[in-house]
Amino acid sequence: MNIKKIIPLSLVAMSVMGAFTACSDNKVVGADEQPSTVAVTLPLDASSAEKSAVIMAKMNEVSRPNKATAVILTSAFAGVQGEQYVLVFDTVNARQTYDDAMQALFNNDVIDTSYQNGNGWICAKNEDGTCGNFYHKFGDVHTLQDENGVLYGKITVEETAFSRRDFLKSIYCLSERVDDYFKISAESKSVGMDLKTKDSVMTVQFMQDCIAEDGFVNKWGADGVWTYECTISRTWEEDDNHFKNPYWKKYAAHVVDNCRSDSEYGETYPNVPCISESCSETSMDDFLEMTRHLFD
Repeated sequence: MNIKKIIPLSLVAMSVMGAFTACSDNKVVGADEQPSTVAVTLPLDASSAEKSAVIMAKMNEVSRPNKATAVILTSAFAGVQGEQYVLVFDTVNARQTYDDAMQALFNNDVIDTSYQNGNGWICAKNEDGTCGNFYHKFGDVHTLQDENGVLYGKITVEETAFSRRDFLKSIYCLSERVDDYFKISAESKSVGMDLKTKDSVMTVQFMQDCIAEDGFVNKWGADGVWTYECTISRTWEEDDNHFKNPYWKKYAAHVVDNCRSDSEYGETYPNVPCISESCSETSMDDFLEMTRHLFD
């Protein structure tokens, strides 16, 4: 895999900042069409359900028939304590606002391993109040409702650090109908990526991409919910701070494109047959047991 240390790319917050500036300076006539912002008090580690409720309440409040509306929940302008989010909502250039934010997500194809000094990271506390071995960084949440009432999103990116040497970056679809995601990882002796999608064609492509990198595919799950994991042996140095994954944009775009309320996919995530001997199958119970050490 063409994974290498690079200079960090600009964050999605830069796109949100552009939207924020537009909200402040736009002079479009008509109060109901004026882009705007509003502060929202939420803990930095608020659940997806809590964030979704805030977003949809604002969407239902400001959306109008036959008009597109974009809503972004961001902590980019939060105070020092990180308790205050900002809702950016746009009914003037909604599609552009949403598309620009998605493009920024696609372009930011690195894993950030500088969590101890990075802005926006929070840690799981030990009983004595010190930071443990689990760090997390929550991203903005993006939603668009188009002129026909089709809802796109909610899309978010999150980053996680386990035990100082295992790092994970994920893009999630938080739709009520779709629960897709794509993850990239850098661990002590390997790098990898995971895909959960209802699209069997894309699943085959994922296995092909993994095998092309001399990787090993493990599919795990049960009862119509299957996820595909690719592991590629590769060591990395202590001073490596960022890892670029060449497949991020492809699969992140797939997650975004299918995260919509009119998705034609069914309810199940298929168990696609392995396409080579570099593949195995694991039950959900066995998978949870194998990964339990990450949370110890």
